[in-house]
Formats: sequence, structure tokens, C-alpha cells
Amino acid sequence: MTVDTAPNTGAVPTAPPRWRARRPLAILVVRWVVLLACVVLAFLPTWVRLAQEASDGAITAYIFVLPLLAVVAAQGVARRRADELPIHDRQTDNIVGGIGLLVSIAIKALWLPRYADQYELAHLDVLAALTFFFGGAILMFGLRPVGRFWSVWLLLLALSPLGYRLVAIGLGGGRFAYAAVMVLLAGIAGAIAVGRTRRRGWLGFVCTVSSGLAVAAVMLAVWPQIDIIWLQLVPTVGAAAVTGSGFYLTARRGRFDERRPRRLAVPTAKSSPSSIVVSIVAAAVLALVPLPDRTPVAAPTGPPGAASVPLVPPVGFSEIDMEQFDWVRAFFGSRATLTRQTMRADEGNSAWDLRSRPRTVVVDVLSTTNRASLAVYPESTLYRLTNTRTSQPLTIDLGRGVTGALYTSVSDALLLTWTKLVFHWQRGDVFQRVTVISVDNHDLDAAFPQPMPSMASNLGTAIGTLLRGNAISIDDDPEYKDRELLTTFGTGLVRQQWAPANGAPL
Repeated sequence: MTVDTAPNTGAVPTAPPRWRARRPLAILVVRWVVLLACVVLAFLPTWVRLAQEASDGAITAYIFVLPLLAVVAAQGVARRRADELPIHDRQTDNIVGGIGLLVSIAIKALWLPRYADQYELAHLDVLAALTFFFGGAILMFGLRPVGRFWSVWLLLLALSPLGYRLVAIGLGGGRFAYAAVMVLLAGIAGAIAVGRTRRRGWLGFVCTVSSGLAVAAVMLAVWPQIDIIWLQLVPTVGAAAVTGSGFYLTARRGRFDERRPRRLAVPTAKSSPSSIVVSIVAAAVLALVPLPDRTPVAAPTGPPGAASVPLVPPVGFSEIDMEQFDWVRAFFGSRATLTRQTMRADEGNSAWDLRSRPRTVVVDVLSTTNRASLAVYPESTLYRLTNTRTSQPLTIDLGRGVTGALYTSVSDALLLTWTKLVFHWQRGDVFQRVTVISVDNHDLDAAFPQPMPSMASNLGTAIGTLLRGNAISIDDDPEYKDRELLTTFGTGLVRQQWAPANGAPL
């Protein structure tokens, strides 16, 4: 038998002051405010550019939806009991977080300029922003708390702009396909939020996806021309939030879990003023790194008449073949068309061929009502041009306010050089990109680049550019052999569309 011999002082235990109890929460809020402010200000031009693209009809507005899905998933992870001790190694946190910030700077300052032509297609600056957020979170809160949300980080990394387009195009490329990809992502967010067990996770995924797809289908049936941002926002966030709330309320009634709901409690590392300073300095450096210039697609008023009518050959040329390609609808919209017209000179010209053989050119006319897609998918993405080097463009005045860009593409695999003349115009609500192509092989069976889906080819070129630099895709010493041919042909082609025979005065 033991006896408590501790003296009885008669003191009554008192609660800590209210300000001291609230101090950890205030410090946590300050760290969140600093981190989010750094992400917003460091990549402010990126967010502005994305908003501009979304207003033009691009699908990149979904990037603003991802944080909402991340919040839905993160609150579910935070409510689960974490069987970990509040042990933190701030030295490791600083090393890993600092590496994340350096990688973000490298992506935006070194990697992004290599893909300036594919900027709106790949949006590598979004990857840089996510990397900065990841590194900054480690500096602010510690590696262990950030690592606990690994599933949420994978969710954010799952769909880059390029990956989003690849998956949606694989599903058909329609408006419903782009909404369906976001709904599937929302299903993953819902599964993470409610997935305390495997059964609950799969049930949350099925409930979120089924309800989201149903809402998207109803929206398209009622409003066929609804803006794509609403198809990306309402079915995804709505379905994920409703599913998560439903599971939470049901759990409180004891249907899935008899235990009381857990409070949001994630142990974080102690506040480090140096981490805040490092994050702010890195954000300032990133804010000074410019984005690639955005060259708007110049689309002057085109010729009168319906855009579906094929172009009339210029004087001295005749059309010998015409072909339609339907796959462009997956890239440029359900109303998009691509027509290839093959035209041949009626007579030979020694200035274009030493043996005076009649030259052949092809005219590819892409028509779409989505102007933003013309900037997202440059002219080169219409063709599979692996191992091809491209020259800098020359500006050619074609008359009627139409300006063309003339450049060469050298195929090292086929030992051929193609010369291209590209120009745009607008006919009603339809935007058209006209590409005139000639080849330095003047034989009748000369090979022209064939329009076909080229995302895989573009990825191969992108990987090669990453490993070997821009030298593999740029022709520094071009020979514009067919400059006179395409200038004469392009000027005559533009003039002929306004000819009196087509219902317009010269």
C-alpha cells in the first residue's frame, strides 16, 4: 500500500489564457495566407492568361475547378485519425521544400521557353505552379503533414492540360467527353474524401461519377450550347460535394460508422520565419520570369459565301482531287471540318521547275467555330512530322487584308523539304485556317504531309526537344525554294475568292 505524500497546496488548476489557446490557429492561418499569396502573385500572369483563354472558349478553365476538388478530397483525409507522432525534422523539410521551389523556377525559366510554340497546348507553367505549391507547403507545414495528403497531390497532378486533352480526345473529343473526364476526376476526389475503407471509397466513386454524368447529360440536353466552364464546374464539384456531404451525414447517423466524427487535426511543424522568407523570395523570382508572348490569331474578314464551299483554284491552276477528314472534330469541335484540295498548274513554268513540269500544291482548309482551338493546336499539329526541322516564318502580303506566314519543314527521314503558306480569315461565325503546301520533289507522285491525329508524334518531338534542345526542331539555314510559287499561288487564290464569278467584285 502506497501513500500519496505530496503536499496539498490547495491550488486550483486554471485554464490557459484564451489568447494563448488561439495562438497556434493564428500562426497556421498566417502560414496559409502567405503560401496562397505567394502562389497567386508568383504566377499571376498564368492565371490571367488562363482566364483569357477560357473567355475565348478554351477548355483550360478546368484548372480553376481542380482546387475545389482538392479541398473536397483534403477535408476527408484531414478528418481521419493520423497514427503518427508529432515528430518533425525541420532540416529535412527545408531541403526537400527548397528543392521543390528550385524545380519550379527551372520549369518556368528553362523548360517553358523550349516549348513556346506549344505553350497553350501544354501549359507547363501550371506544372511549375503546382511544384511551387508543393515545395512551399513542405517549408510551411513540414514534410510529414504534407505527405499525409499524398492522394490529393496525385489528384492535382493527374490531369495536366495536355493530359486532359489526350484523355478527352481518346473519348471522342466532344463537349460531353471533356465533362466526363472531369466527372471521373471528381469521382476520385469523392473516393478520397469518404474512403476510410475500400468499400466506402468505391461506393463514393460510383455515386459521384453516376450523379455527375447524369447532371452533365441533362445540362447538354437542356442547353446544348452551354459554355464549357459550366460543364466542367457544376457536375464535378456538385457531385463530389453532395456525395461527401451525404456520406458525412449518414455516418453521423451511425449507418456506416458508429464512432463520433473526428475533428480536423493535422499536426504541423513549428513555424519557421526563414521558410516564409525563402518562399517569398522564390515567389518574387518566379514573378519576374516572363511567359511566352501570346500571338493572337489574326482573322480578317474572309470572302463572301458559305464556308462549306470549297475554295476556287486561282487562275492557271485546276483542282484534281478533294478529300475530307472527320477526325478534326475531336480537336476543334463538333462542327469542325478539314478539306484537302489538290491543285495542279495548267502549264509548266521554268521559274518554278527547270524542266517546266506543272507544279502541284495541296490546300488544306480547316474550319471551326472555336477560335481558341486555333491557338491551342498550331498548324503543325495537323500532321505527323517526326524528325522534322522548321524554319522561321516569312510574312507575305496576299492582298484583301490577308497576311500569310511562309516557312519550310525539312524531313530528315524522307529527305524532303515542304514549303508552307498559312493564313487565316473569318467567314461569318466560322474561322478558317488555310495551309498551302508544296514539296521540292516535283514528280507527280511526290509525298505531301498527310493530315492525321498527331498527338503521339508531338509527344515524341517534345521528349526529343527536352533531351536535345531546340536544335532538333529548328532549321537555322532554310532555303525558301518555292517562295515565288507559293506567293503567286496564294495571292491568286485569295483574289479568286472575291472574283465576280463568285458573286463579289474584284
